[in-house]
Parts: sequence; C-alpha cells; structure tokens
Amino acid sequence: MVASSLLFCFVPSLKNSAFTGNNNAHQPRTRSRSVTATAASSSSISTDPNIDLLPEIREAIAEADGEQAWKESAQLLSDLLDSSEEEAELYLADAFRWKAWANASDMMKRFQKPTLPNAEKVREALSWLKEGPLEMSDEQVRSNIRDYPGIYLVEPIQSYRKVMGSAPRKYRDAAVLKELINDDPNILQVTYNCDGEGCQSECGSCWVAYESRLPSIPEF
Repeated sequence: MVASSLLFCFVPSLKNSAFTGNNNAHQPRTRSRSVTATAASSSSISTDPNIDLLPEIREAIAEADGEQAWKESAQLLSDLLDSSEEEAELYLADAFRWKAWANASDMMKRFQKPTLPNAEKVREALSWLKEGPLEMSDEQVRSNIRDYPGIYLVEPIQSYRKVMGSAPRKYRDAAVLKELINDDPNILQVTYNCDGEGCQSECGSCWVAYESRLPSIPEF
C-alpha cells in the first residue's frame, strides 16, 4: 500500500546527481591542485570560484585520453548556451563528476568516479531534448542544463524511459510529464517506485515520496 510505504519514505530535496549507470568511469591519478586560475572570457565565469578547478580537470582528462571528446563536448555546450568554453566546461565537469573529483582531498579522490563525456552522446542528448517527446525550447534546455547538468547532459533519454516506466499510470504520458518538468525539471531523476517493489531506501528518487508533493491529477 502507498500509505504504508510513506511511513518509511523521507522526502529529501532531490539532489543534482548523475545516474550511476555509466561504464566508462575513470579513476584519475591523484595530484596536487593547481592554484593558478585560467583567465575567464566572461564576467560571470571570472567570478566562479570553480574556474580554479579547470587546469587540474583538463590535465586529468588529457591523461585519460579524453581531451578531444572533452573539447568537442564543451564546444557543443558553449554554442547552445552562447557562453564561454570555460563556462561550458564547468557544466560538463559538474555533470560528469569531475568537479566533485577536483574538490575532493587527495585521500578521497580515490573514491570519486568521474566519467569521460562522449561528444556524440552529448549531441544526441541535446537534440533529443528539443526534438523528442518533451519538445523543449532552446531556452528551456539551456535553463535546465544550467540548473541540473547531470540530469540533462548524462543520458536523459534513458532517464526519461526509466521515469515513464516507474511513474504511476496517470503520469505516464509525455504531455503530463512535460507539465511536471515545467514546474520541476528535477523530476527526470524520479526513476523508482517502491509501491509494489518495496522500499529500497531510494526515497530521493521514488515516486511514492515525490507524488505526495504533487497536486492531484485525475486518472485517465
């Protein structure tokens, strides 16, 4: 029963984290962080303290033979956002967990699992967000990527399928999901449903917990 399941579900704020199904996780070599920031090409990026992380991230990416894919992905994102490449790189670093890796201590870096972007998959994701069932406008795509880069840059097609497969029946409609995304873009990581499957401590991405916060929607 949903009511009994709610007794075991907390309703934490959904956090912006990439799904963990990637198989190209890379464990970079631990190194001391560079203290010299790369010059920023825009006023907004120059005030972002995370700009200091880019030299170390770029070095680790190059060491993993991912420099070309990183640059291509950054260019795609820069063109979409009409931003500097540095700003685009920071969104990539957030989405693919390089920012978390670079912020970690030398001891904790070993537990971080950043992944290398695939430029073709990034291109496919950006195209699908606009041309797929969600039919997002350019501005909506830009806004959602800025707010939730991990959700909208890392396999959003697979996330959408998981959401549609786990959602209660009345939400399994692209038009309904589009309306929900307009209110809360984070919904694309609500991919679990403990009603009938049993609680697995996935309350932050569970429909039972999430639905309690939604307005009533009639059954189709």
